[in-house]
Amino acid sequence: MKSLRLRLTVAALPVALVLAGCGSESSTPEATGSGSSSPSATSAPSATSATAASTPALDGIKVSGAKGAKPSIKLPTTPFTVAESGHRVIDEGSGQTIIEEHSVTANFLLLNGKNGKELQSSFGQQVVGLSMSDKALQPAIRAALLGQKVGSRVLVAVPAREAIGEQGNPQMDVAPDDTLLYFFEITDAKTPLKEATGTPVPPKEGLPKVTMGKTPADPATFTMPAGDPPKETVMQPLIIGKGAKVQPGQTVRVTYTGVTWRDPKNPFDYSGRTPQGYAEFRVGAGQLIKAWDEKIPGNTVGSRLLLVVPPKDGYGEKGQGEQIKGDDTLVFVLDILDAS
Repeated sequence: MKSLRLRLTVAALPVALVLAGCGSESSTPEATGSGSSSPSATSAPSATSATAASTPALDGIKVSGAKGAKPSIKLPTTPFTVAESGHRVIDEGSGQTIIEEHSVTANFLLLNGKNGKELQSSFGQQVVGLSMSDKALQPAIRAALLGQKVGSRVLVAVPAREAIGEQGNPQMDVAPDDTLLYFFEITDAKTPLKEATGTPVPPKEGLPKVTMGKTPADPATFTMPAGDPPKETVMQPLIIGKGAKVQPGQTVRVTYTGVTWRDPKNPFDYSGRTPQGYAEFRVGAGQLIKAWDEKIPGNTVGSRLLLVVPPKDGYGEKGQGEQIKGDDTLVFVLDILDAS
């Protein structure tokens, strides 16, 4: 599954067109030099599980094609524009009802109403991931999908100005006066874990000791052993989850705390300080530091991992920002909450 999170740099998707004015930044351990920029975020209004009313302006759009296949979408006229965002249910599904706690997977197709041109499609590739509790998701998309059932096919229209601001997106030939048309086919919905759960594992001697925070949003604390840090990356399970094994290329949801061996009392990052309280990213795709990219796959959902990472598998000799020096060994504890 590919994530639609701008902050985690999934360049294969037009993520900037799916967030509310574009998402906030995060210092999740991405590959050195990978980051992305975005306009300022706007807060999405709260959405409930009640299905929003359908928009009559979309009734003239013809959608054809079998479920599971990329649809053919014909606009009644071009340019096709809407003054306000709205949606239309093409087919109602028969699965469970989407609520705010759900993490949803879906196939999607994105068109520009200016000329009907396809901007992006996931059909025939990987499904995309949408967290319904994520306030950075465009309000129109959240409102359209909440209350729908798994299996539903939904068309969503969003003025480009509302989606990406007055600057538009010249690279994708999207002007602020255009209308973006999203077609979603919901394939699954589930409630991710809040914290690791499974079988505890006694950690090996000589590794940092971890004390988790009072809640998943609070940073963990670490006690370092005497002596120098290891020269090779160490991955120590603290809890072995009972979920499926994470595969390279999947998108995982985690909570985490990161410190340096040198300064364990001051986290350089932790997921609880983000608005959503977790991070989502694709593993095994070269978008993360080497240790995360290589060591997270193969572990199971529900697991808690301790990672001790020397510079060569972290940010290298250049370090990262003011808190991580080029010779710093990093120490992480992370909970794998979901993988799709």
